[in-house]
Amino acid sequence: MWLKKSYLRLETTLLFRRQNLHILFTKSQNSSEILVNKFISKGHKVTNFSIFKIKPIPTIDINFKNFSSVIFTSSNAIQNLKKNDNINHLKCFCVGEQTADTAKKNGFLNIQIAGGNYSELRDLIFKTCDKTKEKFIYIRGEFVSNDLEKDFKEKGYDLESVVNYTTEPNSNIDPKLIEDLKNKLVDVIFVYSKRAADQLLKIILNHKIENDLDNCSLNCISINVANTLKRLKWKKIKIFLPGEEELSLL
Repeated sequence: MWLKKSYLRLETTLLFRRQNLHILFTKSQNSSEILVNKFISKGHKVTNFSIFKIKPIPTIDINFKNFSSVIFTSSNAIQNLKKNDNINHLKCFCVGEQTADTAKKNGFLNIQIAGGNYSELRDLIFKTCDKTKEKFIYIRGEFVSNDLEKDFKEKGYDLESVVNYTTEPNSNIDPKLIEDLKNKLVDVIFVYSKRAADQLLKIILNHKIENDLDNCSLNCISINVANTLKRLKWKKIKIFLPGEEELSLL
C-alpha cells in the first residue's frame, strides 16, 4: 500500500512537471482557495469561476453554549456566520482542509478534519462521539448533496440544523472564459455537484460552445454529475474523489 501511494505521488509529480494545464474550477472562491493555490504553485493556469453566487440567509443568533459540537460541510456556511465569542468549547467537525482553514480563521479551536467527503465526515463523528453526551449543530446551505440530517437521526444523535445561505446561478461570466472555451484553451473542468453540472450545461448551450470541448477533460465528483454532461463531446470524462483532484489528472 505504501509503495502504491508513493508511486502515485511520483506519477503525479512527473505529470505536473511535464504539462502546464489550464484548469477551470466551478466552486466558490471560499471553497477552492487552497486547491487553486496548490495548482498554481505547480505551474498551472487556473481559472476559478463561481458557477453560483452565495446569498446569505438571515438567521436568529445561535447560542453555541447549547451545543457541544458544530458541523460544517462548506466554507460558505462559516463565512456567513455572525461573529460569536462562545465557540471555544466546541468541537468543530469539517469536511476537508479548505473548510477547516476557514474555521480556523474564524476562531474555531478544536477542529477535526475529515478526508474531504461527506462519508468520511460522518464516519469520523460516529466513531469519535458518544451520542448520549453530544449535541450537534449543523450549519449549512440551502442545497446540500448529503443525507447528514437523516443519517444522524437514524443513529439517534441529537442534531439541530441551521441554513444560513443559499446559492443562485452566477450570470456574471467573464467573456475571456467563454473565448478560452471556444478556442479550446481549457484543458480540464472540475464539477462538484449535480446543480453545478446543470448550470454549466446551460452556459455551454447558451453560448453555443457545445462543439468546442473535444480537447477538454471533464472531471466530475460522481457518476450522477457526469451523466448530466456526458451528452457533450469531451476529450475524457473522469470521476474523482474529493481531495484527489491531482490524481484525477493522471
